[in-house]
Amino acid sequence: MPSLHRLTLSLALALAGGTLHATSVAAAEGQAAAAIPYTQIEGLRAERDWLGALSLIERHLAVHRDDGRLYRLRVLTLADIGARDRARALYLARPELFSVEEAANLDAAGLARRIVWSKLYAVDEATRLEEARAADAAIDAYRAQLAASGTAEPASLAYDRLIVLNRLARHQEVADEYQRLERSDRPVPGYALGAVGDSLLTLRRPEDAAQALERAVQADPDDPDLPIQLAYAQLERERYDLALPLLSGLVDARAPWPRAPSARRGYENWPRYDAETNYALARAFGEDLPGAQGMIEPLAAIGPNNADLQATLGSIYMFRGWPSRALERFSIASTLDERNVEARIGQVETLSTLQRYDLARPIHDQLLARYPNEAHVRSMDRKWQVNRGWQARAYAAGGRNRDGGGASPLGNRDREYGLELATPLFDDRWRLLARSGRRWADFQGDRSVAQRNEVGVGYAYDRLDAQLYAGRDRDGLGGTAIAASAGWRIDDRFSLRARASRNDAAASLQARASGITGDLYEVGADYHPSERSAFGATVQHWRYDDGNRRDQLSLSADQRLLSRPHLLVNGLASLGTGRGSRDDAPYFNPSRDASAEFGIRLDHLAWRRYDRHFRQRLTLSSGAYWQQNYGTAWVPSLRYEHEWQFAPGRVLSYGLNWSRPVYDGQREERLGFDAELRWGE
Repeated sequence: MPSLHRLTLSLALALAGGTLHATSVAAAEGQAAAAIPYTQIEGLRAERDWLGALSLIERHLAVHRDDGRLYRLRVLTLADIGARDRARALYLARPELFSVEEAANLDAAGLARRIVWSKLYAVDEATRLEEARAADAAIDAYRAQLAASGTAEPASLAYDRLIVLNRLARHQEVADEYQRLERSDRPVPGYALGAVGDSLLTLRRPEDAAQALERAVQADPDDPDLPIQLAYAQLERERYDLALPLLSGLVDARAPWPRAPSARRGYENWPRYDAETNYALARAFGEDLPGAQGMIEPLAAIGPNNADLQATLGSIYMFRGWPSRALERFSIASTLDERNVEARIGQVETLSTLQRYDLARPIHDQLLARYPNEAHVRSMDRKWQVNRGWQARAYAAGGRNRDGGGASPLGNRDREYGLELATPLFDDRWRLLARSGRRWADFQGDRSVAQRNEVGVGYAYDRLDAQLYAGRDRDGLGGTAIAASAGWRIDDRFSLRARASRNDAAASLQARASGITGDLYEVGADYHPSERSAFGATVQHWRYDDGNRRDQLSLSADQRLLSRPHLLVNGLASLGTGRGSRDDAPYFNPSRDASAEFGIRLDHLAWRRYDRHFRQRLTLSSGAYWQQNYGTAWVPSLRYEHEWQFAPGRVLSYGLNWSRPVYDGQREERLGFDAELRWGE
């Protein structure tokens, strides 16, 4: 207790400017004639007994208020004890008592303290950067003062300013100043490299950030935040082989929060918490979403009032394809802490996915107004503009079939190309649509051509999306074409769809060669339990002009078999069956047929740089096809494709496919290609 009383008294004296309790003043006055013990004070300072020295200084300053030497010792001791802002304020009141070197050190220490304050969590958003702006203004004023006096700036001033500039989101200035200092043989010390690394990451320079952060970790291995920053730099370099072991090692090295069965709370271990939550997110980025979910859900159950945990769990749910569940978590996080930017960005993105732009817009606009320089907010706005802006799709496909004997519904050669356009979203629900396409196929020297132009309208709001098109073929065959489609999202996993089309554009070109068109009625259901699984069922009913009625049922399954940061392996399966009402149709129309196909798809992310990437996919499959009166045959297929994403919503894909299908018992070999350019989502 004596030491606690001594600390409390000394700090109170320092912060109150030396005011003493009446009894202390009386005691000091009794020693007025005694000599001031400078030697004893200096000795205590030499022994680093700052509290003892400060206590002795204050007792004698109460009597000798104008003693310059005591005043100087008081300021230096306050700086040594950590009250640097107070020390600088006292020094500025009597600067003549201090040497040039002491003045420079006190100025730098005081400014450094203001910089530390600028990183504290603000009481409200309106004042969150006030301390940083004040620190920046103080640095500028101090620099002007030094320039006016011809005094060289202390080296630490430039390093400290890097921290302030980072806090103010002036990241390019941080990068420029960092390069200048490195070139001038004044390498930035470890304590400022964390801010440098953060700015370089914001500027999307992960290689440079990783170098700076590696030096920072070496300089200060006890800082719990620096290894996490370094791990994110490695993630952004696509070096999961370095980032995941680093974060896993941090989790293992930090003791878990102990919890006794009857304890009201565990022992707080925030470095362990940071390591666990960031390791979980890194696993999510590396395609191990079930593992990430398994780490975060127990933590969120222990700390339901932790806004960051709720937002992190919302991000994982969004990655897993569960926007409704994600929105619930983001909303909870925003309620717990209205300053949580990631939670509000998550709300905008989930509400957009759920087609509720009317609810997302106020949050989006508020984020842009309050955080215009935040990298994540700018990224959110870019996605917002892409999702709501112009949409376009240009495509081309074709193939050549050999050895089929004329039975193929695709002909000897075939081509297809077209363009689809959609206007920007208006009234948060509507788009105007237009599309134009041309198809042709050669059947034993006769060419069947279909060229169609259509206009339409699209509607998307909440659970419902619908489209209506109307158009005509250039040759007028079949009359006006009308197509209506709709989809209904039941929840995050189930959805239904339906389509009705008069003079359908996908009707057989082989039938069209005989002047026959067809109408289509289709219903389907999809089940996506997570990002790793997808199942679908579709029933089609065709009504051809010649009286033929054709029914088809197809089932499909897509199941993830392997997930790695840059490689996804999925197993594929499909079943189908169909029947036609006419045996004498002048086009391929089996009375009964069925198929079963199984395959595997390898999806390799060969290169990625933030929003840009290059993927290659290889799909191998084989199955049995049965046709009434012709028996069963094995049908192999192979597909290889590339995908280039140049920016969000700017994707080019193209591929080659090979197969050996069988029609009316006649096997043919097909080699085809396709290409597609997508603009917008």
